[in-house]
Amino acid sequence: MSVALDKRQTTVRNHKTGREENVSSLHPIFKEELHFVAYQPPPLESSDTAAYEEWLERMTFIENDLQWLLRLQYDSFWCQAVFDGTLQNCLDSYLRFAPRSYDGVEHLPETGREKQQTVHRLVFMVCVRMATYKESKDYFMTPAVFGDILYENFLFDIPKIMDLCVLYGAGNGQLLSKMIGNIFTHQRKYEDDLRATVPTVLQVFDNILDQCGLGSDQLTMEPHRLEEQLPGTDLVNMPLSQLQDIVTYLGDTSATLNAFLEIYPSGCHAFHEEGFLVRLTSFYERIFSEMRTAIKERPWPTDSSKQSIRKKLNQGRHHFVKLFRQILHVCCLQPVIEQSGTGQDVEAYIEDFISVMSASLSERRFLAAYEEKYPAQDDLDILTQTSYTIDETRLSFISQGIASAVEAYGKKQHRVDSSSSQETEGQASFGDDDSGQQRSPPDGSEHQPGYMAQAGACAAKISGVEMDSLISSVRDLLPDLGEGFIELCLEEFLYDVEKVINAVLEDKLPPSLTDLDRTLPREPAPVPHSSSVLDERQNVFDNDEFDVFRRDKIDTTKVYKGKREKNPLGTEVLDDKSTRQSLKPLFDLYGSVDADSIYDKSLYSDAMYEDEYDDTYDSNAIGAEDADSADELSARRQFVTPRILRGTTREQEDDSDEAEDEEHEYKRDQFIQDPAVLREQAAQRRASQAGSRRNFDVKGQGKGKGQGEEVLRNRTWKEKNKGLKANHNRRALADRKRGK
Repeated sequence: MSVALDKRQTTVRNHKTGREENVSSLHPIFKEELHFVAYQPPPLESSDTAAYEEWLERMTFIENDLQWLLRLQYDSFWCQAVFDGTLQNCLDSYLRFAPRSYDGVEHLPETGREKQQTVHRLVFMVCVRMATYKESKDYFMTPAVFGDILYENFLFDIPKIMDLCVLYGAGNGQLLSKMIGNIFTHQRKYEDDLRATVPTVLQVFDNILDQCGLGSDQLTMEPHRLEEQLPGTDLVNMPLSQLQDIVTYLGDTSATLNAFLEIYPSGCHAFHEEGFLVRLTSFYERIFSEMRTAIKERPWPTDSSKQSIRKKLNQGRHHFVKLFRQILHVCCLQPVIEQSGTGQDVEAYIEDFISVMSASLSERRFLAAYEEKYPAQDDLDILTQTSYTIDETRLSFISQGIASAVEAYGKKQHRVDSSSSQETEGQASFGDDDSGQQRSPPDGSEHQPGYMAQAGACAAKISGVEMDSLISSVRDLLPDLGEGFIELCLEEFLYDVEKVINAVLEDKLPPSLTDLDRTLPREPAPVPHSSSVLDERQNVFDNDEFDVFRRDKIDTTKVYKGKREKNPLGTEVLDDKSTRQSLKPLFDLYGSVDADSIYDKSLYSDAMYEDEYDDTYDSNAIGAEDADSADELSARRQFVTPRILRGTTREQEDDSDEAEDEEHEYKRDQFIQDPAVLREQAAQRRASQAGSRRNFDVKGQGKGKGQGEEVLRNRTWKEKNKGLKANHNRRALADRKRGK
């Protein structure tokens, strides 16, 4: 019987004492003395030949060492993996510095790309082998000891697992999910480490805000003087390298967290328990708008560097929204859909979802971005379709808040003055401007007291008399502005008159308003359409040729009162004499009242053969001996009115139908066969059927004499199938009938 590696003993000779000793097969003395080279990222410029050659040689050493490691047997591999620190340093350096999928190595020559791909595959194979405690029935390890070895020797930790997910999750998701699940299953301490990692991630977010000058201690609600530098402007004056590091770090962090939670969805609960979602929305709201503004306003050495940093920022923004959706779906929506747990648990999941969405309503930019990719109405429909009682007011509040956020920061177009010679298109705060950069609020306006944060996502839209009053207030100081332009400015600045006036005077309008005509007139309010009963009327005769409610002209010749006068049958045909002359030659051929017979016509001759004439009995003296006169054969036949000119009655039709039925009636064969012959034939058929039928003996021998297997088999079959021939299943069928 095979023994686990952790319990296996190997006999070795002690060089100091000269004696043989039994040591564990997993011992440092079995480790090969080999130094694994640490990984370094490829050079950014392939034109640097010396750096490229050095990197290529290093990659060759790593490739050869990893291939040698994978060829080792199970016990030798684990001794090298556990006790060789250089191997762990090599793997750790690759997981940290290897190019991610969104970085790319297209700038490298083909040889360098192939070498990078080979090492990439070998590192993954080594990690998969280290995460497997059983390779075969002869080479395996106790699961509990396997978990302790991984944890105590730092073969895997939470950062390494996250790096594995972001590096290999795209093409090896299924294998990687099984591998990470195996690690967390056999060592539960990794779950505690994951929960301890979440506060560290949140602290990283706070550190980024502090570096950007957006920390909570730097944002106060107190008014600032004009000469004071507002918080958040450090991003514009920050060194370019530091700004690039912050943006790159944001993108890497969000992509890593997103890849890890996609591969290991159970980890979402650890993040959700620490209130990660609310902190995530707040971080998104504060950092990305300032980043966009800084990228737009600060000078750049080249356009390519500006486009590159903007692309990484958009990638990070996308990953943050996707991360929020992943945690919310796994922790709140998926249990509701699957109805997992008791009724109280499902209600707790629903309440948790409503609480998270309600707490995120103040982060309007994030809600607009989230709604663009994942419509919240679909999630609300899932909750309303459950059998649990939900407060409709809270759901309506969330729906209205998201709609307000989308209206304020979603993609939209401003109206343009018709008299303008050039069409100008503006977009909302979350849209993209002409330069491809997403628009941000005016400089410093977000940090003024009460701006955006106090309004929340449920700020009401002003219209009517109140809008007229606000426009009048602005025009009192700026009479040159058009009412339409003022209305757009008020909508942009949440109907704050002071902010509109300051932005116009300081010329700090957002890009969507700077290109508009400042004398833009206000569009007239649409006249409400008066509804009538006819507009709501629905009838099967709508829009037909006689619909007087929707047609101005109707053909009155088709309209009459009462019943139409109908002519009797055949009167119109008889009154029409137009075809009389054309039918006269036809009547002359068949005879008329003026001609004795058709045979008197010169058209026919006696020598002409008539194929319709029956001459079968011409040789017989038919009628010669009758008492009738011989003149009857040559007498003129009676005139017959053409059928087209005479009316048909119901009696004539019935008579003709009966005659046709009698003609086509099947003539039965009246021959009767001898009854004795019929009885003999029936007896023969019964005898043949009885000979082919098998006789099932169920009686058997007498009591106490024993029964054969055939008799017992026949009795069993009869007992099971007695309902097929007799009426033994009346009770079962009656129960079945009552159950319908």
